[in-house]
Amino acid sequence: MQRKIYSIVIILFILASFTSCVDSENTCTERPNIDEINLDINFEDLTSELIKADDQKKAEAFINEYPFVANYFFNPTNQLSDSAIAALMTDVFSHPSYKDTLYKEVEQTFNSFDQLNRDFTKAFKTYKYYFPDVDTPKIQYVLSGLQKDLFVSDTLISIAADYFLGPDARFVPLGIPQYILKRYQREYIVPMTMLLVTQEKNQTDPSNKTLLADMIYFGKSYYLTKQILPCTPDSLLLGYSAKEMTDINKNEHIIWANFLENDLLYESSHFIKNKFTGERPKTFEISNNCPGRIGLWVGWQIIRSYMENNPEVSLQELMKMTDVNLIFSKSGYKPKP
Repeated sequence: MQRKIYSIVIILFILASFTSCVDSENTCTERPNIDEINLDINFEDLTSELIKADDQKKAEAFINEYPFVANYFFNPTNQLSDSAIAALMTDVFSHPSYKDTLYKEVEQTFNSFDQLNRDFTKAFKTYKYYFPDVDTPKIQYVLSGLQKDLFVSDTLISIAADYFLGPDARFVPLGIPQYILKRYQREYIVPMTMLLVTQEKNQTDPSNKTLLADMIYFGKSYYLTKQILPCTPDSLLLGYSAKEMTDINKNEHIIWANFLENDLLYESSHFIKNKFTGERPKTFEISNNCPGRIGLWVGWQIIRSYMENNPEVSLQELMKMTDVNLIFSKSGYKPKP
């Protein structure tokens, strides 16, 4: 099988991510019976090995045993030699602030990763319920010295635990806006990962460059992830606060009217599309109170409407559909005032 790699950058700057707020109106949808699904995930905790790589010799030994981890998380330019990577690792893991503060926060926050392991197991069992042919990747927990956050392919998931300590951690990644940084917390790891993992099932027509096509595509992605994580609140999946969720649900008809009145659905300009699907704190074109990436939320509502009005369509069939005009026309989407 060809190895597929999904970049978290796509999720951060195209696909909406997560917040800790819970929309009180959201209820847990029914999860399918996954008790009979046998699944053996290979979990690997490398954090204790990495924290020991505090001198050149130990770091080089780690590189020899885990070359991919070292190169992906500690070789940002892909041009460093092994000795240079080892020097960078040594500088990170020998620093007192890292050892005595940041690593302690990792231990306190994740507590041997047992809960994450359970959450991942449940998520992949549910994914396999809907798509029995999927292979389960190895899942490993690492430390990156705040260099990178996550790696996802169809064979390996590597999660940098020190990157997911939240905005109140003593040390945080540099250069990330606060409204994005708040998403880098433990409870976001599984939804963020599953959004990436499931992309391989979401088929699309690459020749359709319209905003509607983007909205439908990401709407399908949210819909699938919600089925896999049925008890995850919508606000957590979308990255919106509880107040933002309340506001957009209340004003859905106004948001939709803006798309129609400005002829946005068949817009193909990347610059214009990005205003409604890209990473922004607000969608100012609609309102100063309208959250960013609102087009993705609208796309999700279109897919929800489509599935409600076409109950004969299975989740598997939905993910194979690429005719966005057919989906849209049969969705009957028309929010009421």
